[in-house]
Amino acid sequence: MSYVSLVFGQGFAQSSIGAVTLDALLGETTELNSRATEYVVEDGPPVTDHIVQDSERLQLTGWITAADLTLFGAQGRTKLVSAKAALRRIHAERLPVAVATGMDVYADMAMETCKIERTNEGDFFSVQCGFRKIRKVALRMADIPPDKVSAAAKGKAGQTRTNAGKADTPEATPKQQSDLFRILK
Repeated sequence: MSYVSLVFGQGFAQSSIGAVTLDALLGETTELNSRATEYVVEDGPPVTDHIVQDSERLQLTGWITAADLTLFGAQGRTKLVSAKAALRRIHAERLPVAVATGMDVYADMAMETCKIERTNEGDFFSVQCGFRKIRKVALRMADIPPDKVSAAAKGKAGQTRTNAGKADTPEATPKQQSDLFRILK
């Protein structure tokens, strides 16, 4: 990104973390990791027969400045304070956010790390965030075909929210009672 586009906001897509807009995106790293399964066999090298995909990871580094370059909209330090509060809110609420960069839009990302660093060099802070893609699953119900159910299992399915009953505990024998009395004495 050129300094002209940083100053005038022309010709580039805004990068954002949820509702927090980055004034400058300094770095973007996307990790697409997979693991190959490995099984040891008696003869020869281990056998690999499957690849397990890990969730996508994203690392961002950027700046948030106190300067607001919109016409008649100078906010100054309140912009820094509200941006830091918004990042804290994303962390506290633990909700998936959308992350937009100049190259891509990442939906359903969970913020795993967020480092906010400010020095005495000026009215800005550096943000380093780590995200992981949330993979959502849906519950599916299926009926077992009647011909696949064994005769012994038919009609034995439990019911929801029914009382399971009480267990009858036999009374202690005189011998058990006297042993217990000696122990507690």
